[in-house]
Amino acid sequence: MSRNRWALPILLAIASAAGAAAHLHEGQLFTSARKSLIKDKWMPVSMHANDDYVYEGVEKQLVKRGFKEVDSCSMDSSRCILYYKRGKECLRLDTVGEQLTMMKVEQWSSECADAPPKKAE
Repeated sequence: MSRNRWALPILLAIASAAGAAAHLHEGQLFTSARKSLIKDKWMPVSMHANDDYVYEGVEKQLVKRGFKEVDSCSMDSSRCILYYKRGKECLRLDTVGEQLTMMKVEQWSSECADAPPKKAE
């Protein structure tokens, strides 16, 4: 197998995250970031619609307000993971904050919602 075989998929993933990054910056209010993403055709991915996941804390508040793209939020630090799609491109958005009006973008990547969890190194 050639090492170059993986070059194109890696470059496409970087380009996808970079395309979203044009609208994102660390510390940006989540509501502002989401509005920009949707304007740029990123669609929220409805998470847990077909399973028995029970929302708690911040997750519950977000879902109640119509943010179905929330995957999970940690209870101790109020970090949330949300997913978006644009065509075949994926975006994972990580936020921090206990209240919607105070939630801020922490980081983002081109990870898809259905991707297997990454192994801890």
